[in-house]
Amino acid sequence: MKFIAMRELKINPSRVLDRLAREDVVVTRNGKPAAALLRLDEDLLDEFIIAHYPSLPAETEAARAEYRQKGGVDHEAMKAMVERGGRKRKGRKSRKRG
Repeated sequence: MKFIAMRELKINPSRVLDRLAREDVVVTRNGKPAAALLRLDEDLLDEFIIAHYPSLPAETEAARAEYRQKGGVDHEAMKAMVERGGRKRKGRKSRKRG
């Protein structure tokens, strides 16, 4: 494991990423640990996500179940929800586009 200063990461990000192929890196800010960087590739991505977001499979299945039950949301309704911060208006149904 290699310790590097934030400044080194800022100046030489490619060199730091190349180092990750050999060892994990701890980034320090003012001499104190601030972040840990670890090698990640396509083969490790699924394991990483499941390890760091254990609720994701349940959330995904809940979303699928809701989609099967209620159907989808058209583009305009989704855009409006995003603009309102994800809150759906009560008493209004989304229009289906044809």
